[in-house]
Amino acid sequence: MESLPKITESVRLPLSIKVPPHVMDHRFQGKAVLPAVEAMEELAASTRARLPETAVFAIGDARFDKFLFIEDAQTPVDAFNDLEVSENGTVISRLITRTRSKKALITRTLEHATLCFRGVSNGSAPPPSDIPTVSEYHISAETIYQTLVPFGPAYHNLREGVDLHKEGARGKVYAPLWADPSGLLGSSFPLDAAFHAACVWGQRYAGLVGFPVGFRLRRLFVPTRSGNTYTASIIPKAVHSDRFLVDIWITGADGAVHEAVLGVVMKDVSGGRIKPPSWIVKQDANNPGSFARSYLDATEKK
Repeated sequence: MESLPKITESVRLPLSIKVPPHVMDHRFQGKAVLPAVEAMEELAASTRARLPETAVFAIGDARFDKFLFIEDAQTPVDAFNDLEVSENGTVISRLITRTRSKKALITRTLEHATLCFRGVSNGSAPPPSDIPTVSEYHISAETIYQTLVPFGPAYHNLREGVDLHKEGARGKVYAPLWADPSGLLGSSFPLDAAFHAACVWGQRYAGLVGFPVGFRLRRLFVPTRSGNTYTASIIPKAVHSDRFLVDIWITGADGAVHEAVLGVVMKDVSGGRIKPPSWIVKQDANNPGSFARSYLDATEKK
């Protein structure tokens, strides 16, 4: 058994996360939460400031374990970037907060996000897998944001809705111009909207409402920029009882890949309390119980 890489540096960096008013539109069960894309931007910027040579455009083994709830848009969130540098050059970055109970006088440390920055070159991107050009089902942006992904208007960036097929989903994702300037990792909105498209696909074909809780690898080739429209392609890889896995490809108008996020884990984080509306779940004509069940069986046999 190989020994784990030795940690050569460990430091806790303070973070003061400024909360733009639009973040209050990113909500879970009525409470504003910091988007995963914003957590990645905060950690990447902090890590690059401390370690300028870090390859922040290749992020692996990401986890988003706990929501970071936002109380209001006026007060910055006090947090930390826990950095570990290994002898093999791998950099681990963790977004944590610390809260103190007034009654018990106990300090709790919560880990919200973990990223692994890998020393991968920014070389050319492989082409994404094909999705059938014929849509099996189209859902409008209005329906998505009223009933399926009930975020506020700042996050309504699947402007033309999404086309769905058992083998994938595709939709136009927009990076609002008013959100300039884009951060180190580009505009956060296209990938966030791609997560919405993946969530919609999961509601129809996996029968669950999934939120991104991690991914295997994110590669940024040409960061997305505010004011532009991109195409997000969602490629399903596996379906399980409480989660499903997809690959996400974001391409420009010329078809060039801007970023790829592979092995995205979309999980039901409600413990089964949040269900997709019955009208969207694909039903098997021969078994009105669930199309999702048959798709689950098929993917688990692969």
